[in-house]
Order: sequence, then C-alpha cells, then structure tokens
Amino acid sequence: MKQVVFTDLDGTLLDAADYSYEKSLAGINRLKRDGIPVIFCSAKTRAEQEVYRRKMEVFHPFIVENGGAIFIPSNYFPFPFSYHKIVGGLLVIELGIPCDEIKKVLGKVKEEGGFQLRGFGDMSAEEVARESGLDLESAKLAKQREYDETVKFDVSGE
Repeated sequence: MKQVVFTDLDGTLLDAADYSYEKSLAGINRLKRDGIPVIFCSAKTRAEQEVYRRKMEVFHPFIVENGGAIFIPSNYFPFPFSYHKIVGGLLVIELGIPCDEIKKVLGKVKEEGGFQLRGFGDMSAEEVARESGLDLESAKLAKQREYDETVKFDVSGE
C-alpha cells in the first residue's frame, strides 16, 4: 500500500514560537528515506512554502492558502490529469478564487457593513510582521497571496 503524509506547517513541522523546522528534520528525512511523500497543506502562500520546500528538500505537490490551490511539479505523476495553469514549472489546480476577487468582496463588506478590517494586502510588510510575529522577509512572502486574504478586524469600536 502506498503511503503519503499530509501535514500543516505552522505549529506542526514548524515550531509555533519561532517558525524553525530543525526539530522536524529527522522525521522528514526518515520519510524521504522510506520513499513516503510529504505534502504540505497550509495557510501559507506558495512563496512561503517554496522557502521551506527548498530548505527541507521536500519536492512533492503542496497545497497553499487553506486549500486555494494545489501545486504539482511537472512530470510528478506518470499519468495525465487536468490542471488550470503552469507557474514556475508547477502545474496548478485552482480550487479557490483569485485573491483580487476576495479583496473586492471584502471591500464591499467593509463599505456596506461599516466593518473596520484590514487585509494583509492593505498592510505594509512591516505591519504584517508586527501583527503576525513573522520576520520582515517572511512577512513579504506572506503578503504574496493568490487565493485567500488574511484579515484583521478592528474590534475596538472606533
């Protein structure tokens, strides 16, 4: 029976406090040695996940932005399948809608409902870093959203 491991990144493979992955490497390396694919399935963007894929040398398909899309390396599967586009040598199966459309809907919600909200797209990388605890470079990658938008609500009543 073929085995495969699907895993989140934040708080699982990555330490919840500092986003380090060193504690997970022994397990990842054992899975690689045993020929068991590790599929990242995370809220993180493609840009963010690409960093960890390179660092951990995990080059299997991966799922981004809470299921917004699946990225599959070209020639990964020995059979044909449908996909929507090719980005950077990766076949993309889009399950969500583009982030720009989400931002338009959020803009309407904000305007019509009087909600005070700001998405990562509205924030500078410095603000994203401050709000999320990410370092500045990681915050820049987190802003590269394609299929969802992380939102902060102002609940202060102002």
